[in-house]
Amino acid sequence: MVAWIALIATLLVAGYVWKLHQELEMARRRLDRYNRALFDASDEIRQLREALHETGARLHAELLQRTHTVAFTPEMTVREAYLLHPQVQEVMAAFHLGGCSSCAVEPDEPLDAICRRQGLDVNQLVAALNQLVDPSTNGRDAPAPKRVKIPNVELNF
Repeated sequence: MVAWIALIATLLVAGYVWKLHQELEMARRRLDRYNRALFDASDEIRQLREALHETGARLHAELLQRTHTVAFTPEMTVREAYLLHPQVQEVMAAFHLGGCSSCAVEPDEPLDAICRRQGLDVNQLVAALNQLVDPSTNGRDAPAPKRVKIPNVELNF
């Protein structure tokens, strides 16, 4: 009789453990689904933030061009500088800013912060960049920017 009671108790405990295991698996699947949704939302926020920075930089560059006050400043971001003139990337590569993995720059980082981090004089960089938009007035006391050929590389995955 005690053996039968022990057997029934063991079966009840085994059934309860199986039920807990099923609930745990269901909770794990739900948690995976929530994690995927959270990751997707985070990725979408990152893309929206990138689009916001791109639009803001484009509007700032367009404002400068429409008001005919195109000039590079130390507070300007790399993205804004790239939008103001097509040869900015070449000039920055001549200063060893951007263009390779060891000197990569963030597009939303100001020019003065990048120069400070690399140990460069921001005034030399700004003067060289300003030669691109007005070589007659901005380039008198600054050395001519060295042109660096940027390779055209296209990666198809």
